Amino acid sequence: MAAAQAGKDAIKYAGMLTAEKVDGESATAVMNAQMILDAEMAANQAVMDADDALQDAMDAKTAAEALSADDAERANAIAAAEEAIKQATAQKKAAQAVLDANPLQTGTTTPTTEVDSLMEAVAVVKGSNKLADDYPMMPAAKGKDVATSVKTALGTITRVSTLAALIPDPDPDNATRMHDGSDIMAMTWAMIAGEDNVMMKRLGTANAAIPVASIAGMAASAVNPAADDLSSGGGTDSDGMYDDAFTTDATDINYKGIPGAAWCLGGTDGCSVGADGTLSAGWYFTPTSAMELYVANPDMAGMYMVATMYARYGYWLTFTDGAASGITIGAAPGHSTTNTANLNLIRPATATADVTASYSGKAAGISTRGDTSGHFTANVSLTAKFGEAVTDSGLSGTISGFEGNAVNPNWRVTLNETALTADANFAANGIAYGGAAAGEWTAQGYGPTPVDHDGDTNTPAQNQRPEGFFGTFNANFTDDGMAAGGYAARADD
Repeated sequence: MAAAQAGKDAIKYAGMLTAEKVDGESATAVMNAQMILDAEMAANQAVMDADDALQDAMDAKTAAEALSADDAERANAIAAAEEAIKQATAQKKAAQAVLDANPLQTGTTTPTTEVDSLMEAVAVVKGSNKLADDYPMMPAAKGKDVATSVKTALGTITRVSTLAALIPDPDPDNATRMHDGSDIMAMTWAMIAGEDNVMMKRLGTANAAIPVASIAGMAASAVNPAADDLSSGGGTDSDGMYDDAFTTDATDINYKGIPGAAWCLGGTDGCSVGADGTLSAGWYFTPTSAMELYVANPDMAGMYMVATMYARYGYWLTFTDGAASGITIGAAPGHSTTNTANLNLIRPATATADVTASYSGKAAGISTRGDTSGHFTANVSLTAKFGEAVTDSGLSGTISGFEGNAVNPNWRVTLNETALTADANFAANGIAYGGAAAGEWTAQGYGPTPVDHDGDTNTPAQNQRPEGFFGTFNANFTDDGMAAGGYAARADD
């Protein structure tokens, strides 16, 4: 059993060594390769354990045969020892078969392209020479393969600046895995409901699988101000499909302030509003938008409201035949109401010198350093200079505090000052300097919509200062390091 499990483990990890399977993390590839070698050791140990058991059984038979001929237990002892020898022999043979199994030795049968034996899995890591002098370095070689392809990807950077492009639909061909963040402490409805409480249900006439969370036990008034709309109608569960599930008017339903629809799944759970105003176990909720971000409502405890002014940033790798072949980095307004055009980028009329404001936030991306690659996070610090005119204004900063498996914590990227424009957008013309060849950085400001400062509709509303900046960067370092990612930073005061 130990040998069989080792074989399964080796086959499993043999399929988890490419950049695609480890999402560009070379350390994970090294770990998976080591797991294959550990499985080989476990299989060898299983053979040795079986051999030891066989020897013990043979010794037991010898001892039984040495018993006196008139010993009443002699015959039983010899029979038991012979059975033990038979079992141990079978166990050793089975364990050895796991080590020896190799589809390449199955005569005229064409082997599959997939690794399906321990021997093949080990060959993926060791190569053909099991006794190679650099055998201990073989796992590192698999990590290097991943890092090498990520370096190639960092030479093919695609920048995006819209939310739709930043969060693409899953790409089955490239196994796209998006990594993203935002510059506010906001949550999706699933985070608010609790990730463990969210499940996929096939609801409605279309039978589409949608995420839902139970709202059993909640006060009906907390879900829907018009509690009477929560009818006790219901559906029936047929193979997990609620074809006739009841739903109320989605415009009238909310979960702690989050718009959506309440579903009655009926069945044995039933659906009702109890005498105490709480919902029975049959009620579930699904949001109108699963990706919308919410913040706590300062005026209503326990309730949430849509976050309307923030930025999102992120990145993902694309793959070709398992190797990383490109990276997309980007940042964008996090909500459709985020203002990026009408901003005040000059100093107050009463000021006699340039005015500055500081912004700080986070960055995330992918990096390589030597023969390693992986995801990173870092700190962003920006300084905006507001001059007498827009042409006198600029933005500069640094990215530092890198953390990840393929970074130098001392890396520091200088974001050279570059001019602001009327809409605070200077895409791809800033210089990002990490000590080696220059890279690029981009930025876009965002902030409040213009404010009516005097109540007079005949005078124009006043533009406001940027609440934050978001963008992308890539940089090169003197220790054979490269990094690329997105960022967002908010005003410090």
